[in-house]
Amino acid sequence: MTLLGTGTSHGVPVIGCSCKTCTSKDPRDNRYRTSAFIEPYNFLIDTGPEFRLQALRKGITSISAAFITHSHADHLNGLDDLRTFSHSNAPGSASAETEGDGLPVYADKKTISDIKRRFDYAFTPPKEGGGKPKLKLIEAEQFFKDRPLIKDKLSILPVPLLHGTLTTTGWLFTQTENGIKKSIAYLTDCNDIPEQSLALIKENAGVLVHLVIDGLRKEKHSTHFSFEEALCFADKLCPLHTWITHITHNMTHLQIKEFLEEKLCAYKNLTEAVQNGGSVLPAFDGLELEV
Repeated sequence: MTLLGTGTSHGVPVIGCSCKTCTSKDPRDNRYRTSAFIEPYNFLIDTGPEFRLQALRKGITSISAAFITHSHADHLNGLDDLRTFSHSNAPGSASAETEGDGLPVYADKKTISDIKRRFDYAFTPPKEGGGKPKLKLIEAEQFFKDRPLIKDKLSILPVPLLHGTLTTTGWLFTQTENGIKKSIAYLTDCNDIPEQSLALIKENAGVLVHLVIDGLRKEKHSTHFSFEEALCFADKLCPLHTWITHITHNMTHLQIKEFLEEKLCAYKNLTEAVQNGGSVLPAFDGLELEV
C-alpha cells in the first residue's frame, strides 16, 4: 500500500498560511488529501481533489477497483478522473472487466447515493462533447465476516466507522500465504470505532501488520481522532506498525513524531510492538507499506 495523500480536508500547506508547517522544507510536511493505492492489485482508496496529481506522481497506469470511504469532498471530488481508467479503449484502462458495466467502485449506500447525485452526468445517456467515467457502483454492505469481498488473493472487509454523526467505511485487506493471514487496516475519517468493528478486525486480520488510522491533531475534534485517541484505539487492535493519517498543519512531521514517542509509554501493546521491531509514527505522502 502506497499512501498517496495523508493530509486533512484543506491539504498541507494550507492556502494563504505561513505557519511553521506550511512553510516547512521537509517534504513530509507537504500533504495531499488522504488516499491510498494497493499493488499489485491496482486498488485505489478514495478519489480526492488531487487524485490526478497523485496518480501522475505515483505513475499509476491501471486501476482495477476503487474503494470509497465516504462522500466528503476531500475523499470524492476527483472521481471524474477515473474515466481515464474506466474504459477498455482508454490509455491505462483497468482490464477487460470494464468492458461491461464499468470500473467497480465499492462504497456504502449513503455514499453511492451521493455519487449518483453529485456525478449524475456519469449515469445518464451521453451528450455531445466531454467524457465521463464508466462506473459500476457496488454497495459495501453486502460484504461481511462470513461473506468477504474476494479479489485475486485478497479478502476485503468493509469496517463501519463513526465520523461525527456520519458512518464512514474503513477497509481491511487480508492476504493468506502458507496458512498465515496478514493484513492492513485502513481507517481514516473517524472519531470512534464501534465495538463490532474492533471485533471484526481482531477476528479476521490475523497478523495486523499495518494500521493506518485517522489522527487529525493533538487537540480533540468533534469528527476526528486526536493523536492520543488514535493511539488508544490502535492499542486495542495491536498492530505491528501504526501510522497516523489525515493530519492537519498544527504540527510538523517531526513534532508529531516526538509527541507520539513521548506518549507511547502509556500504551502497553504499542510499546511491545515497537520493542519487537514495530513502529508508531505519523504517515507521509509516498509512504510504502509492505506485507
